[in-house]
Parts: sequence; C-alpha cells; structure tokens
Amino acid sequence: MNQKKRLLGIDLCRGIAAYAVILVHSGDETWGVPVDPWADYFRLSFYFAVPFFLITSFYFIACKPNTGFSPNFWKSRLERLVIPYLIWSLIYLVLRLVFFWKANQSERLNQLTQDPLSLVFFGGTSFHLYFLPLLFVGSFLIFFIKYFLNQPFKTKQLIIFSILSIIVYELVIVPGDTIQASTDINPLIRLVLVYAVWVLKCLPYFLTAIILRCIFLIKGDSWLFSRKSSIVLVAIFFITTIMGRLVLPVTLRDLIVAHSLFLFGISVSQYIKGNKQIVANLGLCAFGIYLIHPILMNFAKLFFSLFGVIEQVTISSLLIISVTTFLLSWIVVALMLQHKWSAKYLFGV
Repeated sequence: MNQKKRLLGIDLCRGIAAYAVILVHSGDETWGVPVDPWADYFRLSFYFAVPFFLITSFYFIACKPNTGFSPNFWKSRLERLVIPYLIWSLIYLVLRLVFFWKANQSERLNQLTQDPLSLVFFGGTSFHLYFLPLLFVGSFLIFFIKYFLNQPFKTKQLIIFSILSIIVYELVIVPGDTIQASTDINPLIRLVLVYAVWVLKCLPYFLTAIILRCIFLIKGDSWLFSRKSSIVLVAIFFITTIMGRLVLPVTLRDLIVAHSLFLFGISVSQYIKGNKQIVANLGLCAFGIYLIHPILMNFAKLFFSLFGVIEQVTISSLLIISVTTFLLSWIVVALMLQHKWSAKYLFGV
C-alpha cells in the first residue's frame, strides 16, 4: 500500500470524522430548546466518528504486530493518549467548576464532584473525553495480535470470531452503560467492569483490522484504487449511515460505516492532487479539533444566540453551529501546533 497516498486519504476522512463529532454535539434536547425531528434524525446520522477512529487506529497497529512488545509503542500511547487526556480532563473540570459556581448551580456542582472515579478514569469531565481511555485500554489487545497471526487461522475463522465479538458486545452494551453510570458499585469492581466492556467494544474493530491486513497481504490493494471502488464505498457508507440504524444492530452498523469510510480514504487517495498540504494539516489537526471543540462551540452558541439561531434545533442551526465551530477549532489547533509544548502535551504530536 502506497504510504503517502493512503495517509492523504485517511487524513481527509479524519477531518470528516472530526466534523461529524462536532455536528453531533451541535444541538440536542440538552440545549433546552425545541428539537425538530428532521434535525434529530440528521444529527443521529453522524455517529460514525468514533468507529472510524477505532478501525483506523487498530488497522495501523495490526500492520506492526511487534510494536506491542516495544517500550516505544507504550511510550507513544502515553504521550498520545494518556497525557493529553489528563490535561484536558483538568481543563474541562476547572471550566465546569467555574461555570457552575458563577451560575450558582450548586446541585450540578455537587453532582460533578460526587463521582471522582468517572472524572479520573471514564472521561467524566466532558462528554467526549471517554474516547481516549477507551482507545488506550483497547490498545492492550495488541498482545493478542501475534496469537492470531501465528496460528493457522483462515480468514473465515477470523470472520466467525468477529461475528461472535459483535454479538457479545451487543449483549453487554446496556449493562455496560448502567455500570458506568452507577456509583453504588465498589469502585475497583466498577473500574474493572467498565474497562472490560470497553475492551469488548474494541474487539470487533481489532479483529476486522486483522482481517483487512490479511486481505491486503494476500490479494493486494490494487482493487481499491479505482473510481468504481470509491463510488461503491461511498454508496455503502451513505446507505448504512442513513438507513442502517433502522434495520441493523448498533455494532454491525458502526463497523460497516467505519470500514467503508476507512477503505474510501484509501481509495480516494489517488484523486487528491492539489491542496495536499491543507488535507495533511486537516489530518494532523483532527485529534486536536476533537479535543477542543466543546470550548469553541460555547462561544459559537453565545454569538449565534444573539441572532436567534439556536431558539430551535434545526438542520440549518446544526450546520451553522457545526461549521463555525469546526473552522474555529481548526484554526486554533493549527496555531497551537506551532508551539512545541501545546503540540506535545495537549495534542500528543
């Protein structure tokens, strides 16, 4: 697989996924305003970002099966995920404490401090930070890569394992959410159970990443580099995104959407001729956009509230808030990446 072409296509899709996260957070019932049903349906069609980030991460890990036993890999995981997670958790905790204090919302202030386990280990200081510990915990699956690669498994057997992992996770989704939200369980048991559920969430992506790697090793990747492949993958992506949640289990739908977008990123790389620096910068900033966007979204909400844009959540308001927040976040992150400290500690670059 051509590394440069692949990276440009994946960078583009990373930017698309980062924007999807912002749109999902750009208006729902928690905003305290009426929500148009079509806007809600439109917003729910953008829940593909985390699945895409998972398959992307696990695929590139699967391409280097020996990295899990290297200290450099875990050092990179700490620098890329754990340190930014801790710093951003502290930032969002301080911001929320100040906001609740200034708004005289003592009840919410007490609720925030009553679950320290969630604040420290589950990304409880902000709704989107859970992804970092999720990905870090899922990274431990790399120790099983050699087992799957060294055993005489056939692709069909790996597919069977993947199907079983999908079924298992479907069965534990609801109990897992209940355990994560519960404060009545012993903290250590709760921590172990939540992380076990997160590993199960990552397992289908881990197994399908190995399958993809095996397919590319056996059949090559030339079949991806055609307009027909790009069109088919886009069609699968949109059909599954729009209609999949009506007929498919959540995990299966997310897997199809994530894989189609990932493979599209590879396929479309050959067509990225101009503006390569912009696409590369978008991919570089995507992680930072994901981390910082709630802060800048609040500024966008405050500004557009002056013009009555957010009196009701509509498709138009979703697009206005999300596009503005996305562009602001991209600009801010691009500027912050020019400074070594913020690039290293805030964004793990």
